[in-house]
Amino acid sequence: MTRKYRQHGYMNSDRERKPKPPPRPKGPGGRIETKFILVTRCNNCATEIQVMDQIQATDKCKNCGTDLHTCRNCMNFDPAARNECVKPIEVRVSNKNVNNVCPFFEPKILIEKQGSSTQARPEDSHRQAFYDLFKK
Repeated sequence: MTRKYRQHGYMNSDRERKPKPPPRPKGPGGRIETKFILVTRCNNCATEIQVMDQIQATDKCKNCGTDLHTCRNCMNFDPAARNECVKPIEVRVSNKNVNNVCPFFEPKILIEKQGSSTQARPEDSHRQAFYDLFKK
């Protein structure tokens, strides 16, 4: 005989009972500790930049060739602030993507999960193949 209704509670006595799965073991083995690292990245292509002492005014990104000593790579850059800088600069820098000699420049340091940037994603290999096509 097939039941007309399959709702919980309707003719429970006819229904087969499924055994419950065994409980999960409790302990410290199931938890993974998240670690964070400090990283400086290029504002244009997001390549990691190795900052030894300081970024010089003539430094360029090794991947895309853009300037690194720019307002957009600075810790003090804020589009909502006056002159788009947190510090009190006297002269406004009009182009934020070009080298400048701002005395308040500090490289932007990001906090990332330790395994997030080192893991190879499937689209990274495609992206790298695309970049390899146009290398000189």
